[in-house]
Amino acid sequence: MNEMLGTPRPELASSSDGGSAVSNSSITPQNNLRNAEMEEIDREVAMAMEELDPAGLGSSRNGSPAVENLAPGVELVGTISGLTDSDIFVQFGVKSQGVMPRTQFGKKEPLSVGRRVDCVVEKYDEESGLLMVSRKGAVQRATWTNLTVGMIVEGRATGLIKGGLEVDLKGVRAFMPASQVDHAPMKDISTLLNQNVRCEVIELDRRHKSVIVSRRKVQEKEAAENREKIKAEIEPGQVRKGIVRSITDFGAFVDLGGVDGLVHIRDLSWGMVAKVTDVISAGQSVEVMVLRVDREKDRISLGLKQVTPDPWKDVSNKYPVGTSLKARILRIAEFGAFAELEPGVDGLIPISEMGWTRTKKTSDAVSVGGMVDCVVIRVEEDKHRIALSMKQVQEDPWAGVLDSFSVNSLVSGKVTRIADFGAFVEIAPGIEGMVHISEMADHRVKSCNEVVQVGQDVETRVLGVDRENRRISLSIKAVQAPTVADMEAVPAGLPQKSQKKRKKPLRGGLSSHFEW
Repeated sequence: MNEMLGTPRPELASSSDGGSAVSNSSITPQNNLRNAEMEEIDREVAMAMEELDPAGLGSSRNGSPAVENLAPGVELVGTISGLTDSDIFVQFGVKSQGVMPRTQFGKKEPLSVGRRVDCVVEKYDEESGLLMVSRKGAVQRATWTNLTVGMIVEGRATGLIKGGLEVDLKGVRAFMPASQVDHAPMKDISTLLNQNVRCEVIELDRRHKSVIVSRRKVQEKEAAENREKIKAEIEPGQVRKGIVRSITDFGAFVDLGGVDGLVHIRDLSWGMVAKVTDVISAGQSVEVMVLRVDREKDRISLGLKQVTPDPWKDVSNKYPVGTSLKARILRIAEFGAFAELEPGVDGLIPISEMGWTRTKKTSDAVSVGGMVDCVVIRVEEDKHRIALSMKQVQEDPWAGVLDSFSVNSLVSGKVTRIADFGAFVEIAPGIEGMVHISEMADHRVKSCNEVVQVGQDVETRVLGVDRENRRISLSIKAVQAPTVADMEAVPAGLPQKSQKKRKKPLRGGLSSHFEW
């Protein structure tokens, strides 16, 4: 009120009837005021009090509730207004002030006037006119007079009792149920004996001197605060440290400190990854890059390979088409095999490029871990793809061979495989020709097995040579049939065997049976 009147007078004290009176102890010979002057001052104060709204006397200037009416546990945000060796004074609004112990801040934590602080009300001290507050989340000394539910306290686990731990809160005995010891189930809670623990008061019975505390609640609150902090800070492109929490077939979940992100299997390594556990394991500390953040769906995509240099950069210059090299087989599939050129860079050897002869199964030509000679036949740097060939570093068995197999010539060979439409016969090392089922015998053949078996030696006649596609068409039934030259040598006038003209293409055909 003295501030309102513009005449600060600490010697004035409020009377019970709302007016002001002068304290007897404040009258000293030094002020030597006349009684008339004192009465005039009293009248001025009384007039000022009458102009105020009585309902506003219990409120601060900004309309906030009176500080003496604030219940314990109410949270406030204040500004540090003063510092002493033992206490910190905090200003709330225009006229409300509070005080808290300096011990609630770390020894090395910087403190300065003007810093904002989150506080929790403990009580209002009428004698000093100050709010007794504590730092939000700070450990408070537990006594039976100040204990409240929700209060954060520190104690020492002193004993193992049925169902939990006995905790000494520096004079106050409390009980911590086993379910409240940790946020994750603990196999042996006795490991906390004789250790200091931060916990929250969750139940309080002053009459029976019973206090139940929870260490788990404090952990959950800290984790939630940290989680929200990370969510607010995390952005694509950041590199963060984490711990692999769990592994699945499609990737691994990494804990970034309360927030989980997924590293997909394709982002584990620049090279081919068959299994996630080939690269990382649960519990491993890793450094990852944030790739995408979906705040609406609460999803974070991470990359492990992105924190290392991209080995595919400039790969087209390192491995131009035609480059011969040795590569290690990493993985095999039905369509081919993946071979490692260098760590993080692998290429595909299609099954058709494994040899000049037909390769029935990839495992027939290569095995995982084996080294093979190959040549680069295609590079797609932007798609991280390289195509390799094994057969192109081998001598072409067809070179010069086609000239030695002329049409109508007889050749012998061994049956290598049988299909529904015919049989394949090896007529030279690495060279196969095909006998169509219609060329097996003069009579109708339902199955090639009726005439030939795999491994059988047969004599055939060359019907046709496709130089461009490297195909040779053979016939078994034509071995005994007269050739064109034989037909031309028949004397004039003798009847010649009429040749039936085929009206339909052969089953399988020359174009289809060579799809091998």
